[in-house]
Amino acid sequence: MGLSLVLLLWACGEALLPLTSTAPRSRWESFSVSFLLGAAVWTVVGTAFLAVGIPIQFAFVSLGSGSLVVLWVSSRRQWESTSAYTTTGLLPWQKILLITLGVLSLAVTLSLPINEFDPLLHFAYKGKVLHFEGSPQVEALTGMMTQDGMPMEFGRMVTHPNYPLGIPILEAFSSFGATWSDRWVQWPLALWALCLPGAVFFGLRRYSLKAAGHGALLAACTPILYFRHLFADGFSDLQEAGLGNTMTLGAGADLPTAAMLTLACALFLRARWEHCRRLGVLSGLALAGMVMMKNEGLALLGVFILAGILAGTLCPKRDRGKVLGVSWLAIGVSILSILPWLLLRAELPAIDENYSSQISVERITHFLTGGEELVELSPKVIAGQVTAQELLAEIPARPMQLLQAFVREFFDIFSWGLLWILVFFALPWRLWKQNKEQTWLALLVVGGLSLYALILLVTPWYLPLLLEKGIPDRLMLHLIGPAAMLVGLGFTVKNDH
Repeated sequence: MGLSLVLLLWACGEALLPLTSTAPRSRWESFSVSFLLGAAVWTVVGTAFLAVGIPIQFAFVSLGSGSLVVLWVSSRRQWESTSAYTTTGLLPWQKILLITLGVLSLAVTLSLPINEFDPLLHFAYKGKVLHFEGSPQVEALTGMMTQDGMPMEFGRMVTHPNYPLGIPILEAFSSFGATWSDRWVQWPLALWALCLPGAVFFGLRRYSLKAAGHGALLAACTPILYFRHLFADGFSDLQEAGLGNTMTLGAGADLPTAAMLTLACALFLRARWEHCRRLGVLSGLALAGMVMMKNEGLALLGVFILAGILAGTLCPKRDRGKVLGVSWLAIGVSILSILPWLLLRAELPAIDENYSSQISVERITHFLTGGEELVELSPKVIAGQVTAQELLAEIPARPMQLLQAFVREFFDIFSWGLLWILVFFALPWRLWKQNKEQTWLALLVVGGLSLYALILLVTPWYLPLLLEKGIPDRLMLHLIGPAAMLVGLGFTVKNDH
């Protein structure tokens, strides 16, 4: 059933893409983009069904039959077209490397059951609720508040009932008509790392095949795409794969959020270069798919919108109309597509985290001016191992903690390789004179990093504990696609093709 879902997601995405004569691509790019696009559409539409009270089982039947019908119709149009799939221009060793990394990431994901905290209690539990109950509006998710509106102190299975339902929907679809299996419901969750480099290549192809190849290889060879701190301690960490907090692959939501943002960027770039409104619409659907994967997706949508508008105003006047036209199309589709989720989300309790209430001038000013860390939330203080006053004397202010954490990440070759170092040199330091696409990607990447620095600055959690859990690198992972594209553009001379 899981494998069948993968084929249906591909069918949906393939049917929605323009003909190869309009958007040239290789079969590798086509599969990668089609699968990611299908996953975005299915999660967006599935969430809309749930928002109006339609059971998940009916959503699966409707989406499955609809995907097959539109694929049949679009296939006939493609066969009637004289244009065929094109080549990538990659060298044989580059193709072998990309295939090997992608297949291994698929095999590793399917070999491990869902064990880690976030995948298990934030997503798989909700997937089981949808699978057995057909709806998130059941006591398993909504009955975790006391009569006075406060979170229950015990008896809760999930900490964040209002997390997006993208991953749970895919898991529930994977077990449709079958029993739940922690391994096989990961089929649609096992292809993110395999498809992400293909989406990068697709996005940069019309700039140059050289830029596309550089970007795709950089994305595929960045260790954190698969495993945090890969080989930092030799091979010993691999013995704990899937049991600790080091795997990126699997049923978590950071990697699919990264894949969806990469897809949105790729479709957005191609919509501009091809002057294709369909690609602009699909970019908006990909952005909505990103919102369906993780809470941070909603914040990233805001950064994407601001980067697109600002880059459009900075580009030459002769291009401004076309650039902003595609931007408004993608923005409009994305906002309309996430409205059902926002309505459904309002009916689910917000427990433990609510950053919209945390981001205030007073709170930001408190921490920027060296305000005290929330040491009372430290596990050591809670357990009575140390007093709050003793801990305060050892911990620097939050801005210094964040600066140190981000600098460590930028130079952590075991997680990031050379990605962030190359991004620094690829940044367009003269925004108004650089290539407009390079400017837009730079604004998106820098804006995303700034957003996450702000979120961590005002977090209601004990910050050193979040840093210990690797929260900064998990958040920065979301930007791997646009970062790789920025490097591909920044280090490649434009040529005719």
